[in-house]
Amino acid sequence: MKTWEEMTKLETKTKIMITFHIIMAIFSIITTIVNKESTWILVALLWINVAIMEYCDSKLLKGKDALIELQEEHTKIQDEMIMNLLKDLSMPNVVIDINLIKIPKHFTKPRKSKLNKRIDFYNKNKYFEAPIIIDPSNTLIDGYTSYLVAKKYNLKTVQAKVKIGGK
Repeated sequence: MKTWEEMTKLETKTKIMITFHIIMAIFSIITTIVNKESTWILVALLWINVAIMEYCDSKLLKGKDALIELQEEHTKIQDEMIMNLLKDLSMPNVVIDINLIKIPKHFTKPRKSKLNKRIDFYNKNKYFEAPIIIDPSNTLIDGYTSYLVAKKYNLKTVQAKVKIGGK
């Protein structure tokens, strides 16, 4: 993610225009000194004013664009959080006797490295890395490695999510 300074950095074209306005102000001041006419001071002040307005306008527009970009990024993050929350709400949590969970025949023994990774995670955090998901008839849908970790540690009950509706 870019920093605020990077997001609001002025373009080269804008910097050139501001520089031109400052050069015109300096030229007007020099003209005042050479010609000894005080009206050129007003012209110099006007050029300085234009340069300041150009700078402020450019910075404000860049800042506005940066804020919109940040707002869009945060909106995406919020949308993902809401979708995850709704997904969690659609699958209520239950505490179930591990012996009541039915394992379908198509489940195969996971790779040893994957199972060891899940065991290490459980040892460090005291919860499963992947949730155990069952259907209303207590058949395992997902989270087989978590189920195996629970069996390894002789847990009597586990927390599972019940997927209601479609497979």
